Amino acid sequence: MSPIVQLVLHVKKARAAINSINRGRKSDNKKNNPFKHNPFSSSVSSTSVVNKLNPVPTSSLWDILPVEIQVKVFAHCGITDLLPLKLVCKAFYELLTTHEHAITRQYLRQRRHGTLPSPIDGEKTYTRHPEDDVVLLSDLFPPTKSAKGGHIYTFRYVYSLRRRQKLCSKLCYYIADRVMDRFTCSEPAFMKSMFPSRNERNDFVKRATARIWFYLTPLMYYTLYFLESYTLARREHTNVLLRDFEAGRLPVPIPPDVRKSMYRSLQVKILRSPPFTNTATLIATHHCMQLLVSYLQYTVPPDEPGTSDDSWISSLLTVSPFIRLVEYFSAEIGDGGNQRMQRKDFMHNFHNDITSNEKDDMNSLVFERAPNNHMHSSVQDVWFEVARQELASRRAMQHRAEHILIRDNLPVLLGCQDCRDSMGYRA
Repeated sequence: MSPIVQLVLHVKKARAAINSINRGRKSDNKKNNPFKHNPFSSSVSSTSVVNKLNPVPTSSLWDILPVEIQVKVFAHCGITDLLPLKLVCKAFYELLTTHEHAITRQYLRQRRHGTLPSPIDGEKTYTRHPEDDVVLLSDLFPPTKSAKGGHIYTFRYVYSLRRRQKLCSKLCYYIADRVMDRFTCSEPAFMKSMFPSRNERNDFVKRATARIWFYLTPLMYYTLYFLESYTLARREHTNVLLRDFEAGRLPVPIPPDVRKSMYRSLQVKILRSPPFTNTATLIATHHCMQLLVSYLQYTVPPDEPGTSDDSWISSLLTVSPFIRLVEYFSAEIGDGGNQRMQRKDFMHNFHNDITSNEKDDMNSLVFERAPNNHMHSSVQDVWFEVARQELASRRAMQHRAEHILIRDNLPVLLGCQDCRDSMGYRA
């Protein structure tokens, strides 16, 4: 008998003995436990659970592995693999359910180079490597805090990070595609002189789109963070006002001008908190917001010369979920195939967002209704006005644009009206 076979047999015997002891303890506990039929048993997943779990055998060498190693094996799987793995067998289901907390923590540690999500401060720096996206995302969107202290690490939390990453990545790809489409239309002489053949032009556009996409994605995470934080702040503020209303401390509904001032104060609070306390981050996010809004405006030119009504953009940024922006650009490009149907679906969803917001009972109780008056009457009411005043207070109104080199000596500039003059193509 080979040494490895002997080792396996010894481990199996030891594991069987441990399982027998655990079963005996479990039987004794059941006899002495008056709540043995309680369906709401604790599902805390930590090292203490390792000793409580009586694993279901799989009739394979998997059974002899210590639980700590099994946790590490699952943590190396892709997050989309974990749900299908639960369906493989009862043993996998019990292990993944019981040790969800430990597996999630290990999963994040592996992708964060040994760390876990932590508050952002001025000393932290983040790379632009795609594999480090999870570091920035999980710091911007940490897991929910537990009432007992610490954080709640679940598969759902990691799924939410992946969902945000995919949405931001797809939106940035669409914007990069629009930037290069506009570039090729506005610079036909350059394209024909530098790239005589169609294949060369297509290769250049593909490479340039990828570079803009790569540069934009982490900036879009900050944009998403602001929009989600602003939505949450408005909801929490409305809840406070509703409690005041129910207690009789709010005799009359709040008029639109006061409501606008309140919302502006909420934005100021967000921009004066991390990560926007870092002025470079504030400027870069400002440029990303400017690019996003400018291409929304570019796709829908005004019917008449002069000032256009861009309140629909402010509603898209504040009333609708972030995925609606992705749907809009997808329909604009025709990425899903049937462009006409995509546009119809977007308009239907966007209309439902606005209707649901208008019919919100909480808002109708604490805020005065104003016919034909949007919550944010202009896109400047979302981010831009507050951001420019914040930059002015930090003496950072004059700053440089973002440079994305798409070819030798040919940068694409992402900026705003306050950027210093730079040589390059303004996106």
